[in-house]
Amino acid sequence: MLNNDTTTQALNCLNCLSAIQDRIAGRVVLKDSVTDVTSIAAVGHAFSCDAVLSHVVVVDLDMQLIDESTVIERVQTPYVPGLLFCREGPAILKAVSRLRDKFDVLLVDACGINHYRFAGLASHIGVLLDVPTIGVSKRTLCGEYSIPREMGHYCEVRWQNRKVGFILKTREGTKPIFISPGHRVSLQSSLVIVQSSLRGHKLPEPLRLAHVKAQARKRAFWASN
Repeated sequence: MLNNDTTTQALNCLNCLSAIQDRIAGRVVLKDSVTDVTSIAAVGHAFSCDAVLSHVVVVDLDMQLIDESTVIERVQTPYVPGLLFCREGPAILKAVSRLRDKFDVLLVDACGINHYRFAGLASHIGVLLDVPTIGVSKRTLCGEYSIPREMGHYCEVRWQNRKVGFILKTREGTKPIFISPGHRVSLQSSLVIVQSSLRGHKLPEPLRLAHVKAQARKRAFWASN
């Protein structure tokens, strides 16, 4: 459980982050910095009590594992929609820094520019690491859109008269996912990269694999402690 001191620190962090997000949004680049994607990274999370486990995988275009890393960090802030960086960001940054191999783009289970301030967790991570990032999430924080009904169909998501991503139906019998560029990736490329990474599941394969491995690491770690 978070104690009073931790809660106070969390609230201070959240207040600061609101202002920081405006600066992050100003640094977001929505142009492709990599034209030939050959490796894709993705980060998955698992939570237990007051700890977060971040697991990052890197795969090639055949979805074969190239590299991976795991970091467990103490959770410093409560969950607040739109303000995830203080909660999940430190573990992600550390996990990515421990990778041995480079990657062309990072998929983050969070929003990109489809965010109240156009600076979701995927944008925040991308700007701080200066790497191409894409936000892939099961819901969006904001925006107007139509819901695609058939597998493979997608619709634009707009917020404040601006296109901020897409909603894509990836599998029959499941709700669609939201895709949004985070940093150094164009709107269209964010969609194409995710589409090319689908392997019959709701989530793109790199992100699905990251989640599966994060849950497995969680079970192994907490079973031994």
